[in-house]
Amino acid sequence: MLLETVHYLLTMVLPDTRRPYHQRYEFIFDRTRAIRQEMVIQNLSVAEVLPILEPIVRFLCYSAYRLCDAPIAEFDPKICAQHLQECLKKVLRCYDQCTSVAYSNRFEMERLYLSFNIGSPEATQSAIARYGASVPELRLHLTTQLECHRGNYYAAMRRMLRFTPLEAAVASLQLPQFRRRILQQFSVAYQSRVQTVPLEWLERILHYEGRERTCLPDDCRHYNLQLVPVPAKEAGGGGNGGWAVKFEKAQFDAQRCAVS
Repeated sequence: MLLETVHYLLTMVLPDTRRPYHQRYEFIFDRTRAIRQEMVIQNLSVAEVLPILEPIVRFLCYSAYRLCDAPIAEFDPKICAQHLQECLKKVLRCYDQCTSVAYSNRFEMERLYLSFNIGSPEATQSAIARYGASVPELRLHLTTQLECHRGNYYAAMRRMLRFTPLEAAVASLQLPQFRRRILQQFSVAYQSRVQTVPLEWLERILHYEGRERTCLPDDCRHYNLQLVPVPAKEAGGGGNGGWAVKFEKAQFDAQRCAVS
């Protein structure tokens, strides 16, 4: 019955566009939370738990990405993240207890766990302890994690482009943190009283794409970075081509939270 309810929620309620997505999310979230509580009460076996939890994990991953820009009145990202983390860890514990290999989405769940916890030493150590550092199914994600630990966030972002769509979506929630750290690194590496860094180049390095491109100047100001106009003969065409950033270590406001 619990599995049938999850199937109904995700195949009938979720695609119903008569309601805005945040209302569908809230309805499904409340009911899947009750289902998880009922699983504990009924003390279901691992074989019964996994088919219920795995679709819930995918739903929460997608919703966290889909609603990341929604106002707090419509979506609380912290609550969603808390429940997604709990579900992911529960799924992986179930697989640790599972002896059957006939039914296994284990590596899919491991990759989602690493994607959601990108840059987390705990997630990296957990995966390496289970499988080693060179298992083919996780090699890309573990390499991405190690790039984060080395502080090479640009390389990590480049590798994220090779994730599956759902993995990339949930990993992209960390982009604001990565951008903040790269800008802080640049405030040391490129600090100069005279030289500047073209905003158009930063746009490519930090992967500001589509409508996000208009946000880069505001994000620079958020961290107290000085924007200076570029002479017309040096400026690129359109977008942020007419501006550059003057990096100074003392100017960067390290107390500011990442721009979400």
